[in-house]
Amino acid sequence: MFDRSETADAVRGVVKDVLAREVEWSAFADAGLLEFGEDLGVTEVAAALYELGAAAAVDVPYLETASCALLLSEIGGQHELLASVAAGTARLAPGLRTRAGSSTPAYESGKVRGQILGVAGADWLLVPATSADGEVLLLVEDAAVTRVESATSRGALEATVVLDGAADVIGDAEAVRRLRELVAAGQVSIAAGLVDGARDLTASYISERVQFGRKLAEFQAVSQQIADVFIASRTLGLAAENLVWRLTDRLPAADDLAVAAYWAASQARAAIQTCHHLHGGMGLDITYPLPRYSAWASDVAAALGGAEGALEGVRVADAAVANLELTVEQRDLKAELRTYFAQVVSPEQHRDMMVNRHGPSYRTVVRQLGEDGWMGVGWPTKFGGKGLGDIEQTIFANEAIRAEVPLPSVTLQTVGPTLQTFGTEEQKARFLPSILAGEVHFAIGYSEPDAGTDLASLRTSARRDGDHYVVNGQKMFTTGGHAADYIWLAVRTDPDAPKHKGISILIVDTTDPGFSWTPIITADGAHHVNATYYNDVRVPVENLVGVENEGWRLITAQLNHERVMLGPAGRLEGLRDRVVAWAEAAGVADETDVRRAVGEVTAAFRVNELLNWEVARQAANGGLSVADASASKVFASEQVQVLGPQLLDVVRRYGDPADEATGELIELLDALGKRNLVLTFGGGVNEVQRELIAQFGLKLPRVPR
Repeated sequence: MFDRSETADAVRGVVKDVLAREVEWSAFADAGLLEFGEDLGVTEVAAALYELGAAAAVDVPYLETASCALLLSEIGGQHELLASVAAGTARLAPGLRTRAGSSTPAYESGKVRGQILGVAGADWLLVPATSADGEVLLLVEDAAVTRVESATSRGALEATVVLDGAADVIGDAEAVRRLRELVAAGQVSIAAGLVDGARDLTASYISERVQFGRKLAEFQAVSQQIADVFIASRTLGLAAENLVWRLTDRLPAADDLAVAAYWAASQARAAIQTCHHLHGGMGLDITYPLPRYSAWASDVAAALGGAEGALEGVRVADAAVANLELTVEQRDLKAELRTYFAQVVSPEQHRDMMVNRHGPSYRTVVRQLGEDGWMGVGWPTKFGGKGLGDIEQTIFANEAIRAEVPLPSVTLQTVGPTLQTFGTEEQKARFLPSILAGEVHFAIGYSEPDAGTDLASLRTSARRDGDHYVVNGQKMFTTGGHAADYIWLAVRTDPDAPKHKGISILIVDTTDPGFSWTPIITADGAHHVNATYYNDVRVPVENLVGVENEGWRLITAQLNHERVMLGPAGRLEGLRDRVVAWAEAAGVADETDVRRAVGEVTAAFRVNELLNWEVARQAANGGLSVADASASKVFASEQVQVLGPQLLDVVRRYGDPADEATGELIELLDALGKRNLVLTFGGGVNEVQRELIAQFGLKLPRVPR
């Protein structure tokens, strides 16, 4: 994964110090923030722009000079001009924008003619132009142009510039491409800072403002909205960081730049608008900082072409340069798994499992995964796994769900890891090898008729009777309970303890005569879930996991794993790839609405994937964030429910269901859309996830019950 630069952190500190004292251009020169080159490169400039955004320092035209000077330092030459920039006596600006539908400036015989838009005040301009030799980059003295100035949303002056005079060629088409990349990455970095700054300003306000005798942050409606701002800030920050890393290392960046630009243009303004709403009238006061954030976000969106324009550039990533943030070994694993999952399930098994999710076909496929050694990709070797790590386990899960290959996800990705941490040695020896072999299946027994989201109100009881517990009660929506070998069961072992105390986790053998179930057929027409019943079920004491009456800790650990499990980007990627393949075969891939739908899914998928990698990185380092685990689940579960139906609409609009391939795709997309409805409440309802994000990610007070 990409590194976090210590130099960039130092630059952030310097920018904060300068802004705390004054906002004069000379102060930036005195602090060394204009000495672009080896020690002040792309990563460091992006860090500075992020801080300017976070502070809503709208009066500092750093992006324009920085992007141009970075390019000049890379090209070489122009030493005198760069020295003047470093001294603060010369400013630069790119002239990249033209009116939609108009041509770029033309260069011939040493002169440039044309018109460019949105040009900041500067001493020298860098302008792309067409010429007899192809595209060139020109250096134009500002004194030789005609300017018609106008104000931006944030109040800064920019100009429409008429070019009709001398210019020097300083670069070719590659230099133009690089300048466009640097400017766009700078705008995305500013947007990331703007959203983070507005988020923190709003979190501070709602944690102090009191209405109806309560802090605003203690209202659930408020916690929901600020959590969405957190998710926008998190995803935009990761997209920006990934883009900057690629540009720093001079890696192919076109695909990720398009995604990041679209995400900044579409998300920043919306997130800051939510911040305005949470401030009420205070957020409209021109003397308060928030209007600066929203105004600058508007300017950033315009500079990136707006959400609509930016989306035009989003395409399915070139496989040859995709996922360069992963190691070579991780990319090889991804390719190997993609090939393997494409052939491990037969068409007949796929059709059977669309209805009978946990039947013989499912068992056969899972055993095959175990026999082929794929079940424990990220499990430690001491527990029988391959020991490759959390990122590799995430790759495994993403590729499986992309190919619609069923995994025993509850067993493999939640129960197994929780047993590794809390289980006894006997439990580990008894269950973990069988899980990896694909021979043992667990179901989760948490929800009850009167205790769903309010899990701590569960009533299923377990009374100690010698060397057994005797369990009585009922659970609802027990996924796979009809086919499971064991139920990971939450029970109340101390009825007199406080609500979150007195709960224990038992492993219940489903062959016990007191265990039974009745099916619940869900909206997709399949049998996934059940009501399960426990009538004097006897559970050996050695099947207690962890400490009696301290099961809440295990529940939260298991649910954290489950939230991560429910957030794989592969779900979106699989839907998109099926529709793209169909659209290409049907000859409609270039239709405007098809490209737009595919672009939206591609952008959300890529951002989802970056969030997956970040969560896996945290887990590998032993510090998985509750807020990020919840954000991953909320983002993935809601995006697929919005974007999946859009893809289905495309196929229905252009396809004929009487055609076999089209009919099968429509049936699949429709069924998956119905199945995905569970994602917003499976693993913990999204409203509670948002409360957790507000509480743990933004340190806001807990919403009272």
